[in-house]
This record gives sequence, structure tokens and C-alpha cells, in this order.
Amino acid sequence: MKLSSSTLRKAAELQERIEQLEGELQKILDGEGQTGRVPAAPRSAPTAPNNGTVRARGRKPKAQTAATTTARPRGRRSAGSSGPLAPAVVEVLKRHGSPMGVTEILDALLSNGYKFSSPEPKKNLFARIYRLKGVKQVGPGRFAAE
Repeated sequence: MKLSSSTLRKAAELQERIEQLEGELQKILDGEGQTGRVPAAPRSAPTAPNNGTVRARGRKPKAQTAATTTARPRGRRSAGSSGPLAPAVVEVLKRHGSPMGVTEILDALLSNGYKFSSPEPKKNLFARIYRLKGVKQVGPGRFAAE
């Protein structure tokens, strides 16, 4: 692995900071640095992978807590309080029979009683309509059922 000069400089700065913190920790443990603060837990020095092994990247898995187990799954779209958006939009487009603009679709959804969970339903519909299953773009800003 080839290391750039900026990476080496950062590693040297980190190592210097670690040594400084270790010195402060030693003073605290010896009783010289009585500041009234609780010392932070010591951290191990970072090691450069120089033996050819590959380090895994990404976040470490979090421990499950009550808050994380009851929270909504990340990455999934929530359905509006009236149900999924795609079938409602497809129904409006089929009922109308000809291509419609986003504002017309929104008005028809709201008149049919569809409730959006988003505080700004027009922006939500504008952002999502291009990816809704069963809906195709037939012109600039015009959509029809597939």
C-alpha cells in the first residue's frame, strides 16, 4: 500500500496527539493533574495495515436498544396514511383517461381523500412520481398510467 505525504503527515499528527493524551493520562493517574474532570478512556493508537490485509470499511454495527427496535426501518418509504402512493396515482390516471400534470394529479388525490404523511404533499409527489410503478412520463411534466 502506497501512502501519500498527506496521509503520513496526518498519521504523525495523530501519533503526536496520542502521545500527548497518554502523558496527560499518566499525570492524572499519578495525581499530579487534579483538575476535577473525569479522565476520558484511553484509546489505542491506530495501526497502518502494512501486512497486506484489507480492513473493512463502514460503520460498526450498533447495539440494539429499545429505541432502535421500535423505530421505523431505515431506507423504506412509509406509506401515506391512506395507503401506498403508487396505486392511488395509477387509479387517478386511469380514471382520467388522458395524461395529467402533477398539480392535477395532486388535486385529484386530495379530492379522493388521499392523505399524505408529508407536510408538503406537492413536493413529495413531484419528487416521487418519476419512480412510481405503473406511472410513465409521456411528455414534459405529463404522466399517464402504463
